[in-house]
Amino acid sequence: MFLYDERPKEKSLFVTIPSKIQYNFAFLNNITELLEQVEKSSYEKILIDCGTDPINYNKMCTAYLLNTLLFLAQTKTVFAKNNLLQIFHETVSHSDGKQFEKIDITRDSLSQIQQCYCIRDDKAVNQTVHILGEFIGSHNLMFENAKEFLITTIGEIFSNAFNHSSENKVFFMYDIEWHNDDVYLIINVTDYGKTIVHNVQRYYQEKYGQKIEATESIRWAMGIGNTTRLGSGGYGLPTLVNYVSKANGELLIFSGNVIFALKGSKQNILYAKGTLSGTSISMKIPLFDTSRAFLYDKDRKEFMSMNLDQI
Repeated sequence: MFLYDERPKEKSLFVTIPSKIQYNFAFLNNITELLEQVEKSSYEKILIDCGTDPINYNKMCTAYLLNTLLFLAQTKTVFAKNNLLQIFHETVSHSDGKQFEKIDITRDSLSQIQQCYCIRDDKAVNQTVHILGEFIGSHNLMFENAKEFLITTIGEIFSNAFNHSSENKVFFMYDIEWHNDDVYLIINVTDYGKTIVHNVQRYYQEKYGQKIEATESIRWAMGIGNTTRLGSGGYGLPTLVNYVSKANGELLIFSGNVIFALKGSKQNILYAKGTLSGTSISMKIPLFDTSRAFLYDKDRKEFMSMNLDQI
């Protein structure tokens, strides 16, 4: 999707990005390649071009790309063509995490602006987590104990991202997506810092004196009760996977050079095209699903769903 051309005469790396991109697995995977190509390049100057055709990026794709270029600009000199800069200016708005107050389906569906929130402290984390949990719980059939544990699960995801970030900040954004009559909440949480792979490999080396492959590190992190952090129950990622699967949603986790992909009940762990210096978690959660009700089983410590069509 992205093309790379090193130009010695200009002492620059020239990157060509397609004029049409959607926020999906392929896009996120290509971003890891972009990060790796730029990091490996011996040139200080990075030129980003998307051709002369009209640019057609959806909101979250535009914001994610901009955040990536801003991250690269910390160590490189990044230039983007005027048409791309114009799209960034018209589409993306950055706000402090404390300004995230509510999700409005009608407003967010019609808005052409993608709000990207920068979360810098526990107060903003707690506020964001409760808004997301309450919104998902109130727009699906969910028992109170399931909603409470969903809030706890989302909270652990944000806390992990915040604690692992090398910059003490986490980027969060969301959108409402329609597919015919079906409505979905799309969420992304990204931190630039220590990866899941790094943390698990270090933990294995310190505790067992063993090396563990990158893909196996992700697999281990998805196991219930597994954690590298003192005081953590180790239920964040496994419980998130459990809920998204029961909800028939989608989950993508990019961390280091590994991808965890879940769609419904099918999951896969594979190597990415490049390397993300951090962790990016994207979720696609169905809303207004009246075919099932969710509850939390305390004994099994997992979400359960009841198929209402069979009652």
